[in-house]
Amino acid sequence: MVPDEFASLVSHELRNPLHAMAGWMHLLAADPAPRSDGAQRALAGLRRALEQQFAQVDTLAGVLRLRGGTVPAPGERIELPGLLEEVAAALRDRARESKREVVVGSAQPVWVFGDRAALRSALEVLGAFAMRHGVPGAALELSLEAGDPPRVRISIDEGEDGGLSVWHAFGGSGGRLSLDLLHAALAIEAHGALVAPHRDGRQGDWLEIRFASAQTAPSPRVASMLESARVPASSTRSV
Repeated sequence: MVPDEFASLVSHELRNPLHAMAGWMHLLAADPAPRSDGAQRALAGLRRALEQQFAQVDTLAGVLRLRGGTVPAPGERIELPGLLEEVAAALRDRARESKREVVVGSAQPVWVFGDRAALRSALEVLGAFAMRHGVPGAALELSLEAGDPPRVRISIDEGEDGGLSVWHAFGGSGGRLSLDLLHAALAIEAHGALVAPHRDGRQGDWLEIRFASAQTAPSPRVASMLESARVPASSTRSV
């Protein structure tokens, strides 16, 4: 069985009982009988849990496809500074909840080739992860080093009294990645890049995405991958 078929089978089998639960919950919510405040909270909690489970099934299917070597979608030319601005805009509502700022460092235009939506989603997951584990209230910075290869940095300024929470949480101390973080890392790897945690004493820590090279067109290897909709198994890693 090829990876796409296996991912579709797993997704279908996991979704079936969830759809049944959603149906019964809809009937319960439609019942006009009065409910206590506790019952209302329980129903709302079940609804949120079901939504989370559906999202997790989608993420799991994505992980299975990427681990099996499937390229997310045909590639396109992506300007990294513009992409970082989009990621920052998407993260700002969440940042306000934790009283953070999201800033984007200025950089010269740099392009890579790949699936813009998949890469943006992966960077948003990494940014949200950094905000969860960084020092409360510290700004999140998205920056780009326009070298060859180009590097994107997702950092939290920990300050002199900060810790190394992002570095440790990502795996610097042997931690295990969550399913959504694994999916983000694999999606980035499918673009010929690698993501890794770094640290700078007690001044802060960050996640760095290092691309293979700046591109104005797909490399022969990437072009071949896109044509066949497959990537070599060696391009993925266990994280």
